[in-house]
Amino acid sequence: MGTTKIKKIAIVAAALALISCSTSAFQTAPRNAKEAAVPKLDDILKRLASYDGGLHSDAFFDLRAYVQGHKDVPQERLACEEKLLAFLAADASLPAKTAVCRQLRVIGGEKSVSVLEKMLPAADTTDMARYALEKIPGADAEDALIGALGKTKGDIKMGIIASLGQRRAKGSVAELAKLIRGTNQELAGAAATALGQIGGMDAAEALGKALGPSRPGLKDIVASALFRCAEEFTALKDQQASFQIYDRILVEKLPVAIRRAAWRGKIASSGSEGRKGILETLAGPDLEMHAAAIGLIKNFFGPADIGPIVAALPKVPEASQISLLAVLAEYPKESVLPVVSEAAKNPSKDIRMAGIKALEKAGDASVVPFLAETAAAAPRAEQAVARNSLWGLRGKDADEAILALLAAQPSEGVQAELIQSVGERRIFAGKGLAVGLTDSPSAKVRTQALRAVKAVGTPSDIPGLLDLLLKTKDEADRLAVENAITGLAQKIANPDGRAGAVQAKLEGEKDARKRCLLYGVLGKIGDGSSLALLREALQDPDKEVADAAVRALTIWPTSAARDDVFEIALRSADEVHRVLALRAFVRLTGLEKYRAPQAAVEDLRKALEIASRPEEKKLILSSLPDFSCPDAIKLAATLVNDKDVKAEARVALDKIKEKLVKD
Repeated sequence: MGTTKIKKIAIVAAALALISCSTSAFQTAPRNAKEAAVPKLDDILKRLASYDGGLHSDAFFDLRAYVQGHKDVPQERLACEEKLLAFLAADASLPAKTAVCRQLRVIGGEKSVSVLEKMLPAADTTDMARYALEKIPGADAEDALIGALGKTKGDIKMGIIASLGQRRAKGSVAELAKLIRGTNQELAGAAATALGQIGGMDAAEALGKALGPSRPGLKDIVASALFRCAEEFTALKDQQASFQIYDRILVEKLPVAIRRAAWRGKIASSGSEGRKGILETLAGPDLEMHAAAIGLIKNFFGPADIGPIVAALPKVPEASQISLLAVLAEYPKESVLPVVSEAAKNPSKDIRMAGIKALEKAGDASVVPFLAETAAAAPRAEQAVARNSLWGLRGKDADEAILALLAAQPSEGVQAELIQSVGERRIFAGKGLAVGLTDSPSAKVRTQALRAVKAVGTPSDIPGLLDLLLKTKDEADRLAVENAITGLAQKIANPDGRAGAVQAKLEGEKDARKRCLLYGVLGKIGDGSSLALLREALQDPDKEVADAAVRALTIWPTSAARDDVFEIALRSADEVHRVLALRAFVRLTGLEKYRAPQAAVEDLRKALEIASRPEEKKLILSSLPDFSCPDAIKLAATLVNDKDVKAEARVALDKIKEKLVKD
């Protein structure tokens, strides 16, 4: 396509877009009494003639107002039409003529057709002419467009075909059918699309005849056009016509998406016969259609009549069984549980996993033992699915079944899965069992029991857990108990009263090892009232106790311990303590994201002054962008020549500057 032609088409398109937008602009533009008077048409056209396609032109609005004001009076309408036609023959810009054609679309009649017909073959006027002819009523306008098919080619002919489709010109069906059978694939595709827009039996028959012989690319377009015809017949309640078209599509070798859409259209419009169609499809060999059938089951089968689908499950191929199980899971367990349970034991791993997953919704208390045993013994993938189903089973009866089975002291693996479920399901009635199992001889059971206690326990359980902590010898158990205590402490509303049980346990405790364990718990809880105890412990002559106090402060979860760890980093004689405390100071400084940036940067500067290792310098640099300000730029700039951290310094500088620009 030539450059000149592209420019002309762009001008016309821009004008049409502007004119469409002008409707709302005209309606909402405020006008006083003087402005409300519409100028004479000759005046308007004179101003419009030189329009160059810009966004501002009162002539557009005035022309529309004039046409709207005269279109309903026959004599005035004809007079207006004559002047607009004369304008098209005069010397005017293309955007101006496009605006006039837009109004002829509203008031044009027989006189307009003859003028517009002559404009159809020309590249610079074809778009505006056919735009008007699409809406002018009567056979003459339709004949003009049909006649232009034989006189045009290329892009112009493509446009004529599109207009015939937009007009739904039934008289053009025969000519468009010839184009589908022609050698030009582009024209054939456009003709097929237009026939789909036109619709009706003649268009459907023409498309149906063309479907078989069409080449692969064109065949998809013809099928889509046929599909549109079928949808129209469905809307008109002509079931027979739509069925014939859908069946015509389904016998062809077409992309799966088109065939599935045709099948769904056929079933969706078939009323009560849809059930029969779904069952027949599931029993048939066309596996590509099974997914479509399964997708419509919920539309046609209610809880009371799902039986035939349940019976079909074991008979369909594996992939279809997997999809079908997901659908059946949504139905009442009374109808589907037996078949879903069977699927959960299927030799096929994929079907088995789909069945186990479906039990989450379709199962009840009766499947608790099976799910717990599967979770305990199955390979990792199945174990995860079984756990999720066990945790997601609905109903209080499932909770009771879990507790009853747990009380019966099953095998270690099952016991671990059940106690884990107590926590995941928040079965508060199972707290006693969970607490009792924290002292189990099985490490696996102990770990899960402690997690469950953390979930369903209360702060009143903390003293018992502290006793357990002080007697445990296993490192993994110690961490699990500490986490449980910390979790329960967080359930206390008052932040400064969360460590009361731990503080009480410390009173009178002389054993250094036990005191160290308790200090560690204080550090994790982060109760501000415990800071004084830890500061005192820093001076303890027992090095292990002092070390525990340092480590407790360095894991403190709030900024309340920031000054304490800075003092340790600044003055401790122990290098390990200095490093741990310095890193903690940087971390705690970073916790206060909404602090004044200059104050936070000042703290980071103090940290940098005592940082001797690259690791801590990098940590400081990574925190600076959180407090972007000019002082942060200056601090990062001091490290751009440090060979150990210069790359990190440049990254920090870039991030700080980027944030400052955004702010």
